Amino acid sequence: MLVVLVSTAIKAQTPSDKIVGVWLNEDKTTKIEIFKTGNTYSGKIVWLAQPDDANGKPRLDKNNPDPDKRNQKILGLTIISELKYSNNKWSGGIFYGPKRGQYANCSINLKSGQLLITVSKGILSETKIWTKS
Repeated sequence: MLVVLVSTAIKAQTPSDKIVGVWLNEDKTTKIEIFKTGNTYSGKIVWLAQPDDANGKPRLDKNNPDPDKRNQKILGLTIISELKYSNNKWSGGIFYGPKRGQYANCSINLKSGQLLITVSKGILSETKIWTKS
């Protein structure tokens, strides 16, 4: 039993897994759970300050470029995928922004316990800071 606990503790402390957990976005309106699947990291929305629209119904992904996905709920939606860890950085990911219905490249740096998420499309880029929830 002790070996399992020590092994689990060591595994939990690997540098690549330091982003795993629930993070609060910069606007404090959304919590995103970062999780690992195989060798990549993804993130899904697990909490919204306003989960329902003006009619009291769950917010939907109405701006998705794929019409077949416009009825999926925002809560539970995967917005980060394909991130890979290398040289103290997570990169090569895809970020989906449901507000605009746009996909972009993304990378993450961890600095002072905060996630610095850089989203870029073409020559434009923006960095947001998420805090551990």
